[in-house]
Amino acid sequence: MKKVLITSPVHKDGINMLEEKFEVIISPNEDKETLINLCRDVDAIIVRLANIDKDIIDAAKNLKIIAKHGAGVDNVDVKYATEKGIYVVNTGNANSLSVAEHTIAAILAVFKRVTIIDNAVRNDNWYVKNDNRSLNYTGKTLGLIGVGSIGSEVARMARNGFLMKVIAFDPYANKEKAGESGIEIIDNLEEIFKTADIISIHTPLTKETRGFINKELLQLLKPTAVFANFARGEIVDEEYLAEMLKEKRIFGAALDAFSQEPLPKDSPFYSLENVILSPHAGTFTDDCRSKMAQYLAEDIIGFFKGQQPIRLVNRELKK
Repeated sequence: MKKVLITSPVHKDGINMLEEKFEVIISPNEDKETLINLCRDVDAIIVRLANIDKDIIDAAKNLKIIAKHGAGVDNVDVKYATEKGIYVVNTGNANSLSVAEHTIAAILAVFKRVTIIDNAVRNDNWYVKNDNRSLNYTGKTLGLIGVGSIGSEVARMARNGFLMKVIAFDPYANKEKAGESGIEIIDNLEEIFKTADIISIHTPLTKETRGFINKELLQLLKPTAVFANFARGEIVDEEYLAEMLKEKRIFGAALDAFSQEPLPKDSPFYSLENVILSPHAGTFTDDCRSKMAQYLAEDIIGFFKGQQPIRLVNRELKK
């Protein structure tokens, strides 16, 4: 019987599907040494946050497929896996709706200062409402960085729910197709940062995007702008973003991804009231986690039946 290693637990719906076909091993932790010891004779690996690097791939002599629980595969050495003929799949658009909902909810909470007002009321400040500092968001301009499945879903909600104008930067997007969805693709990134009332990051972490949102771009934001990052922390100059927020040079931020997770205890973000923080939890709904686990199970089961994976990352490998 073929073996599937799961580096940390996924939803039971996916595990149940796999257990009907394979021996499933769930690692007690994601330490590299533990994974190397467990992967030596497995045929497939499902990974969440662990780094699946060259050492682990080399140790897994029978490995045929790596399945990433999520869309971003920056923690998998896809290039080396491809060289070894190992297929890499992800969950495709399974998390798009959940992450988009979380993004919109957090942005709106910043505009309406939900956490600030809640805290004031709990501390007997009923008259916090009189400072008139909350902002309306209907009709604002949303600037998206990345219009893949999540960015496109955020755009749909923003346009249909709040009549927002949506502009975006994405060098890989089809401008005509984006335009049909009401998204204007703009090649000038600086123009987007100058123009948008909201900047929302939805691009994968790659060599090109690491540090992509730098100090120079952040300086272009309006004083009333809201910045949201539901992608990867390493894409953004977090130190400078925290400085801008502390000095109230932008209105606020909604952050779900950080370069170090969990955030270190001395992170400046903890002390900033104009920031909504969440622990990289955009996908954490039961519906979303179930769908993600089932998508991975479907691709692994189909792969060992001789089928082409539906959500293949390294497309140069085809059956």
